[in-house]
Amino acid sequence: MSKREKLKSADVGNILLSRGTGICMLIILFMLGLRAPLFFDLNNIMTVLKQGSVLTMIALGLTTVLIGGGFDMGAGALVQFTCNLAAGMLIAGTSVAAVLTSGIAVGLLIGILNAFLVIVIKIPTFVSTLGTMFILQGMTSWYNDGKALTINAIDGFSVLGQGRIAIVPVIFLIVIAVCVILNFLFKHTSIGLRMYATGENAAAAKLRGINTSKYLLLSYVLSGVILGFTGVLQCSYNYGATAVISGMDFLIQALSAAYLGSTFSKTGELSVIGTVISGMFIAAMSNALIINGISNQQISGVLGLILILSILLTVIKKREIGQVTIF
Repeated sequence: MSKREKLKSADVGNILLSRGTGICMLIILFMLGLRAPLFFDLNNIMTVLKQGSVLTMIALGLTTVLIGGGFDMGAGALVQFTCNLAAGMLIAGTSVAAVLTSGIAVGLLIGILNAFLVIVIKIPTFVSTLGTMFILQGMTSWYNDGKALTINAIDGFSVLGQGRIAIVPVIFLIVIAVCVILNFLFKHTSIGLRMYATGENAAAAKLRGINTSKYLLLSYVLSGVILGFTGVLQCSYNYGATAVISGMDFLIQALSAAYLGSTFSKTGELSVIGTVISGMFIAAMSNALIINGISNQQISGVLGLILILSILLTVIKKREIGQVTIF
């Protein structure tokens, strides 16, 4: 092979490495859409943006703690608990402002608890957050007594999950706003850059004088706040809360979105923008599969495959730069 041919081959490889994920996403959605033209209908596209917003918010919360070097098995369970809490408070006549504050406060407290278990008690992050997950699931079942909590449309609350500005869902605009804020934090502030440094290589970050415990704590707290708020959004979106324990389903989808989003980077770096794109892709793909007659059980298998492939791609990219730790 001549030198010019090698350079062309390298250029193609770089393009596929940096843009291959996006190209594959478009091809998959296009192929699914060809079999179900309804998928490309504008109203259906807006529905996909609405349906994918809660998942994407959970993925953003998970991405935040992953960037700081942590992990959270209980992300989905926290969202479901605050969703039930919000529904119960609204049924009891609590104000919308108090419900929002309570959801965020609970998320904040759980974030602090997770950080305490990991940083102070030094329980491995997977084990400690797994314990938190079971606690939250138990609290959810106790709180709703195994029953769905249904609410009616409430002024100032229903608009969060059901409202639209023109044709665009309000909940999707909230996702974009959170994404912009997080992207600015992680890419353009010293706090965000130090959280990245802590997550990428804690030992190296310590040698550079970074207080890694502080930034790991911050990542858990910020993640908890996002997830607590997401539970309130889900309550608005669902007109209440279901009694079915679905935290693990949320976790798998959110992990898939977070790690799939990292494949947009040549180095496998976690990215809030990549997470949003991937979260919406997963929602769009699920929607297209359902239109094509695929059951929810089969979709779960597809999501598991996406999670494995996205982590595999991340490992390959990190191996190229000498770093292969994921959790």
